[in-house]
Amino acid sequence: MRENMIYIVTAMYAEAHALINRFQLKKDISHTRFQVFLNREADICLFISGTGLVPAAAAVSSICTEYGAGQGDFLLNIGICGQIWNKNGQVERNDCQTGRIFLCSKIRELSAGKTFYPDILYRHGFDEAQIITGQKPYDKSAPAQMEGTDFFLYDMEAAAVYQAGAYYFGPHQMSFLKVVSDDGNAADVTPEQIEKLIDNNRERLADYIARLKDIGCGEHQDGFMEDAEKKAAYEKLCADMHCSRTMRESLRQYLCYHALSGADCAPILEEMYREGKLPCTDKREGKQCFEELKKRLL
Repeated sequence: MRENMIYIVTAMYAEAHALINRFQLKKDISHTRFQVFLNREADICLFISGTGLVPAAAAVSSICTEYGAGQGDFLLNIGICGQIWNKNGQVERNDCQTGRIFLCSKIRELSAGKTFYPDILYRHGFDEAQIITGQKPYDKSAPAQMEGTDFFLYDMEAAAVYQAGAYYFGPHQMSFLKVVSDDGNAADVTPEQIEKLIDNNRERLADYIARLKDIGCGEHQDGFMEDAEKKAAYEKLCADMHCSRTMRESLRQYLCYHALSGADCAPILEEMYREGKLPCTDKREGKQCFEELKKRLL
């Protein structure tokens, strides 16, 4: 495998079919535990985990270990989801927007009550939403579990994919794209309907994957972070923001994307130094500064 690989995980073959065709992926028959499809020229590895938390975590761990996933790579979870409308924590109406695609900005594991935040790297054309991951299909008779929002998404894999993926990727290297298929009645959705829902969005998905690849490739382009002056400025910025290892990698990705857009980050950083927002006094202040820097870079 090359350094810049896109790993795509779906729960079902029906979710993968349109992507297999779009990227001309070929099945790797050496795998027996999970179905794996590759295009080595495009640097795409798609694998099908099976439905549920345990299969999703097992598949991510197995494939990422085997192929040595890490820096410069991305993990992308694509699949269907339910869309549950709620008010004050109670289900209000069933008005799902079938076929609408969302980029998940917040993931909550229902059983453990844990919450995860994928780091959305740059501007994109998707609507953002919060998603709950449960151990079983959504129960309409149960109260809604996400307050403070008009609706939430529901699936059975996202939280497991995130937690397993965190052993190999930073939050900025994981994305979760979900297509609405139902209002909590997933059992009524057929494989044919699922295939069509993904196929209808496949070009938007392909464009997103291409942009991720540009970012990953950008880290290895001649001149990016290879110039001694740029590298020194990057190290100084990391020190002034008291960056953890994860923050360093995330900052690197943001600077990479900003450079790929043809922009110069120097004026932005100079302004933050003039405003006294840099250097930071501690890690807490550094995290706040990083959030503001991300907004300015984007």
